Amino acid sequence: MAKLIFPILFLTLLSCSKEERYSASQMWKMAQAKEPNIELVIIKDPARRILCENYHVDGCIKGSGKRIKVRLVELIAIEFESEKQARQAAKTYNQYYARNWFFDDVSGEPVLEDFVKDVFKASNPNLLK
Repeated sequence: MAKLIFPILFLTLLSCSKEERYSASQMWKMAQAKEPNIELVIIKDPARRILCENYHVDGCIKGSGKRIKVRLVELIAIEFESEKQARQAAKTYNQYYARNWFFDDVSGEPVLEDFVKDVFKASNPNLLK
């Protein structure tokens, strides 16, 4: 009996510790489902590119940064290697995160705050009690 219980318990613990992540395609589908007119902003000006070097937090995935327009207001979405790193970025910059994604230029924009909270269940770690 003990030989059967230990492997089941071990596998259960392994499955519980796996971090949940959003892929870029999952994020886009979730966003489009809520806001069909959402736009991915094409960057033509090199000065407006989203670069990990501009964020002084570990774990930023190079090339993942996107500018997204929601009801005429833009936000930045950047994928991180882990939820912990995305949360640290959100805390450092007083912005929002959801799972492994960090959202910049959201705080102070009610349309964007409502959007990321509603669609991705995002939160700002500086506002948590």
